Amino acid sequence: MISYRNMTQEEFIDYRAYSNEFRGQELADAKHVSYMEGIQLANTEFDECLPMGLNTENNILLSFEVELNGITRLLGYFWYLLSENSAFIYDFQILPEYQGKGYGSQVFQALNHSWADSGIDQVELLVAYDNERAFKLYKELGFKATGINMAKRTKN
Repeated sequence: MISYRNMTQEEFIDYRAYSNEFRGQELADAKHVSYMEGIQLANTEFDECLPMGLNTENNILLSFEVELNGITRLLGYFWYLLSENSAFIYDFQILPEYQGKGYGSQVFQALNHSWADSGIDQVELLVAYDNERAFKLYKELGFKATGINMAKRTKN
């Protein structure tokens, strides 16, 4: 059984480090820069989107847990921006040791009920073009592609 709760400050610090590694690599690949430059870009994004950290208005940061063999274990993190009747998912991370076990679908099922009950009509997200696992999950969950972001470097 999966449960979720608001992220603690300690978890926020861990989440930021974990997320920036992942996002840093995505940005490095997308922008054709070094991994360290990607990390710097990820940190800048994070600071711009969450200037007040966990207390940034309308941003919901959650930790997901599961009980395995009588022990509660952290599954991953979820961050979304809440608008009047919609939510925009900024980040969804299942920790590597729990990936591919169906937890991602369970997380969305739990959140979908909560969103529907609170009047959220639409949920949006962006997914990296080469993140096949995430793309497949989102399609299975009923998300539809609404566009494709493209980029090109002018210098090598």
